[in-house]
Amino acid sequence: MIPWKTWSRIPLVTFPIFLIIVPVGGQDLDYYLDLANQGKVEEVAAALPQLYREHPNDGSILYLEGLITQDGDAAIEMFKRVAQLYPSSPYADDALLKIGEYLYARGLYIQATQYLKRIPVHHPRSDLIYPSIRLFLNALLVAGNRDTALFYTQVFSRKYPDIQFDLEAGKASDTQASPSISGLRSAAESTKESEGISRREREGIRAAQPEPEFRLQAGAFSVRENAMRRKQVLESLNYRVRITRTRSGERLLYLVMIEGFASREEAEATGRLLEENYDIDCFLVQGK
Repeated sequence: MIPWKTWSRIPLVTFPIFLIIVPVGGQDLDYYLDLANQGKVEEVAAALPQLYREHPNDGSILYLEGLITQDGDAAIEMFKRVAQLYPSSPYADDALLKIGEYLYARGLYIQATQYLKRIPVHHPRSDLIYPSIRLFLNALLVAGNRDTALFYTQVFSRKYPDIQFDLEAGKASDTQASPSISGLRSAAESTKESEGISRREREGIRAAQPEPEFRLQAGAFSVRENAMRRKQVLESLNYRVRITRTRSGERLLYLVMIEGFASREEAEATGRLLEENYDIDCFLVQGK
């Protein structure tokens, strides 16, 4: 038997220690996301307490827990917290899409649009832009809000020129990936087609009678800075806006004009939706 003093003099390096290392931490979140996607719920659930201790303010961990939560309502509440409390999380856009898909599947179309709209608005570089806009437009159409759908197709077509919109089908797609999908069709064109007027006939009418120019006046301000602020808001929605000056008696006014409408119907629909969604009063101006 080796005396204790002899044991104490034996170098520790002669006893190699083998540790089983389980990846834990924000940098290894992909590991647990893969497990969650593989359905290995128990393994992910076992790691959650330690993940929360190490990263108490990381929305990614909350998102991960939502992925493995079996109760749909409870999972959606977690995704809502991710979107609300951690809007800069790399998983906030996916959380919003999951909420929208869940509400849409339950027939809560208007509620679904409130979450789906936030992806292109607040996450313009997200990889989920196309599916979110598709589902957003379709939810509006199913809910009977065609004018609202028309308004947002105008907004999104300006913001994402590489996307084509088919309002009739409620679709949005990458033009390079699917060039055969028809582009945005205005409500006016749809009405004319339903009345039996062919595309060639419409083009002939346009050639014979050039359409007048339609604009929207979206404000009249006596202070130029106020007009510029309104212009910036509208330009953030990707409208073509300019400021003109006019006199009303002794007062000099700065008019904020939205230009580039193809038809009266398009301009009027935009005016209604700007008022409803942004509390901006507009009225139609015909001619230059």
